[in-house]
Amino acid sequence: MSASTHVAARPGLPARAGQSALPLAAADYWYFFAGFLRRPWKVGAIAPSSARLARAIVRHCHLQKADIVVELGAGTGAITRHILESIGPHTTFITLELDARHVARLRERHPGLKIYRESAENLRALLAQHGRKPVDCVISGLPWGNMNRRTQQRILREILAVLKPGGRFCGFGYVHAGWYPSSRAFHRTLQQHFRRVGISPVVWRNLPPAFVYSCT
Repeated sequence: MSASTHVAARPGLPARAGQSALPLAAADYWYFFAGFLRRPWKVGAIAPSSARLARAIVRHCHLQKADIVVELGAGTGAITRHILESIGPHTTFITLELDARHVARLRERHPGLKIYRESAENLRALLAQHGRKPVDCVISGLPWGNMNRRTQQRILREILAVLKPGGRFCGFGYVHAGWYPSSRAFHRTLQQHFRRVGISPVVWRNLPPAFVYSCT
């Protein structure tokens, strides 16, 4: 388990300076692919999420009026950039990423964004340590289909514990992985814990094709 660095709240409009980052370039795909080769069971994809998928995720999250938003598994920041563009001026945005190289790249791309280098399995303790209130929305970039059921349940317990009543949990899954036993188990678990589990149409312009889920 990796040690954590200091967090960062986005304390209003000046923190949006992090939005000046360059858009995703072709180099990002090679960078992400290299991460996949190092840890295919952890990364779960060969390329970062496309802009089309990132926009679809953010569209389902209703971030403009959120007080606190948490992103799990930010990777190289393909979705992070769209979250920053969508949150309100006073939203606190907290990002978790385990891969040290991804963390370094995120800090380079978004100088105003501070990150926890930490596991999602420690989300509850992490937020409590820094006195954070319950969360409006948790956005996941984690490869649930690559996890065993026990790990899925540990992380989902953390998410449920920090969400405020009526809070939203959003993320994405890959079409090809939808038949994995682990993916089907995860979907059943979502249905057990949330009143509504919405699934979007397939986003074909992503590698691999994916769909968005939104749970309340």
